[in-house]
Amino acid sequence: MTGRSRSPAAAVVSCAAGALLVLLASGRQWAHTTLPAAGGGHTSLSANGHNVAPSLPALGIALLALAAAIIAAKGLMRRIVGVVVVFIAAATVGVAFTARGDVSAALEHREVGVQGLAVHASANGWWVVATLGGLIAVCAGVLTVLRASQWSALGAKYDAPSAPKPAKDPAAVAWDALDRGEDPTA
Repeated sequence: MTGRSRSPAAAVVSCAAGALLVLLASGRQWAHTTLPAAGGGHTSLSANGHNVAPSLPALGIALLALAAAIIAAKGLMRRIVGVVVVFIAAATVGVAFTARGDVSAALEHREVGVQGLAVHASANGWWVVATLGGLIAVCAGVLTVLRASQWSALGAKYDAPSAPKPAKDPAAVAWDALDRGEDPTA
């Protein structure tokens, strides 16, 4: 086995990169339009990704936290983290893909001029970036589920402290030494 197959680095980096793409896309402007204003001018409206799909930033943060969980977990727990990554990332893909059609509704909620005016706009490419981030994270989750047993875990120094072993009675230690044939007085 090579050193690369024993390391979860590819899954961690992929999950984190996917999460960062989702967070980047959720903060960008997904649509922009101008409407006639009541006074005769034009009003400009825009909607960011978090206006169109409010759950995208939360999903991105969850994927980022799960990237760290891939490092911290081991064994069966790492596989469970991988399954959770797949589900969260799939939800991210679904939200981003369906949000592209919700741009007009998000712009209507931001409308400040003439109330009741229909707003029509189409989403630009940021929904694709969010979808791509989700797909990358899905791949990271699948990789984690398939290869978790082959990866090394954190060292024992990162484990939770355990209870100290009870001290043995000095008389019991002396008798154990006598049973082994040793002289406890030497």
